[in-house]
Amino acid sequence: MPEKSKNLTFLSLIDKDKADIILSFFKEKKVKKKTFLLTENQICKQSYIVKNGIARKYYTFSEKEITTDIYLSGDFVFSFESFTNQTKSQENIIAVTDLDLLYIDFNEIVEAKKKYSWLTEYDLLFTEQYAIQLEHKLKDRITLNAEAHYSKILKTNPQLIQQVPLNIIASYLNISVERLSRIRASFNK
Repeated sequence: MPEKSKNLTFLSLIDKDKADIILSFFKEKKVKKKTFLLTENQICKQSYIVKNGIARKYYTFSEKEITTDIYLSGDFVFSFESFTNQTKSQENIIAVTDLDLLYIDFNEIVEAKKKYSWLTEYDLLFTEQYAIQLEHKLKDRITLNAEAHYSKILKTNPQLIQQVPLNIIASYLNISVERLSRIRASFNK
């Protein structure tokens, strides 16, 4: 089995036999740049983990793409609501770069929970961690101005600034490309 656990760090906290069972559910997939992992009105049938590369989640509103998340190595990628409820997605998820992914199908998770009742506990832990992560992102979006948010990205994820096109970063920061260019210029002084 290929090395997968580095992308699933929470597995190091649990029993090795259970961690191996969880790892066995994931398959590997390569995706080319600009390939959609999910489109609006499609049901999210797979949950992904980025091994290598960058993906983004966006909504289309008034014919404008609004980036709500950018995913880097180690990140889980999916539409939480669509995947959990098996309903049509409201967002799109696309590969910004070529991607190496791990993935699991929704139906496989359902079957695995029937076979291994203890998986429900880990699913709850994952959901709690995901909610905490979203809470932090929401706080940043509400409390940080564009300059502070850009600065935080520079410090925590400099590869994002180097590898993601400016228009996507501007959309993520909810500013124009021109304003982002001025912010970048002020940081390069």
